[in-house]
Amino acid sequence: MKGYSQRVMAMQSSPIRRLQPYALQAVAEGVKVLYGNIGQPDISTPVAFAEGVVNFIKNPQASDPLAYGPSEGLPAFKEAFAAYLRRNGIDISAEQVFATSGASEALLLVLMALCDPGDEIIIPEPFYTNYRTFCAMAGVTVVPITLDWDSGFGFPSIEAFEKAITIRTRAILNCSPNNPTGSMFTRLQMKQLLELCVAKNLYLISDEVYREFVYDQEPFSVMQLPQSATHAVMIDSLSKRYSACGARIGMIVSKNLELLQQILKMSQARLCPPTLEQMAAIPLIERSDQDIIHMREIYRSRVKVLCDGLGSIEGVSCHRPKGAFYTMAKLPVDDTDKFAQYMVSSVRLEGKTLLVAPGGGFYLSPGYGQDEVRMAAVMDEESLSVAVKILAKALKSYKG
Repeated sequence: MKGYSQRVMAMQSSPIRRLQPYALQAVAEGVKVLYGNIGQPDISTPVAFAEGVVNFIKNPQASDPLAYGPSEGLPAFKEAFAAYLRRNGIDISAEQVFATSGASEALLLVLMALCDPGDEIIIPEPFYTNYRTFCAMAGVTVVPITLDWDSGFGFPSIEAFEKAITIRTRAILNCSPNNPTGSMFTRLQMKQLLELCVAKNLYLISDEVYREFVYDQEPFSVMQLPQSATHAVMIDSLSKRYSACGARIGMIVSKNLELLQQILKMSQARLCPPTLEQMAAIPLIERSDQDIIHMREIYRSRVKVLCDGLGSIEGVSCHRPKGAFYTMAKLPVDDTDKFAQYMVSSVRLEGKTLLVAPGGGFYLSPGYGQDEVRMAAVMDEESLSVAVKILAKALKSYKG
């Protein structure tokens, strides 16, 4: 029997989901698992989405049969999302919105449209671990710029990005607010980054899935910056903003219509993004602006509870997120992968245990993140307090 492709053999298992079998074993033993490893919000999806599903089903002209839609997304959905962006100061038209099957597909399509196999993408690390997988699928080499723990994973310097550029570089990929660190680049820093991309004829791919979840400043987008017309691409999603991860609707937003036409050629092969979810999302987008603000305040309170709790444990440190709902915590252990497995398998408190994401998988550079974990504030404050207690108990009993 022949072996498997070099592409798939070079891929890592997701550090976010790799320990899931141990969590399932704990559940089978009657233990409640607190999932601090994955960014699955527990906040209810705004009711407008369910109402949109019901309205779609009640409309026989639209729902019978449940038909293919346009490969670039339903016109009504594209206009609804463009109108949402305009309400938030981002001047975008419907033709500049391209609907996808989640932000994951959005990024993969952009990478495949911009890069040939062997080309390079610069990404600040630690970064969302699936970036690495998408780049591997597209045959793209990741060039990491390691952010400094002591600066709270802040902007490294424009010179650091410039030094990483080679003749094979096609783009810089940045996530702000950041997953997994909760850090943010300022508007000025993003402007400098875009200006560098223009000067070097590169693209700036801006992952803005968490754009509205910011705590110290107003939300902003790369699409609001000068020179965004040709060299900027925004990746977006309904998943976190509306607590609708399972809907699997993402968006590519670009003022570069030629780029979107190139992406369309690939998108036609997968036919279309989900029709039902797009139809249900239209009233969600039109009527849920206040729900987003409400969610942001919930997360603001939660990240405080989480970070205050982590800071109370001897030997543990973290940086309070400026946005999103994650933090990278540094633990007094040598291998957080082994520690996380031990904790979910062996540590119990009031019938509960905790699953976290080991930090090493969020870095490409060898040796980084071995004493770090990512935790997500996607559970209520009482559960977060219990999670911190479980972590403290595990650290006391862990023998390494």
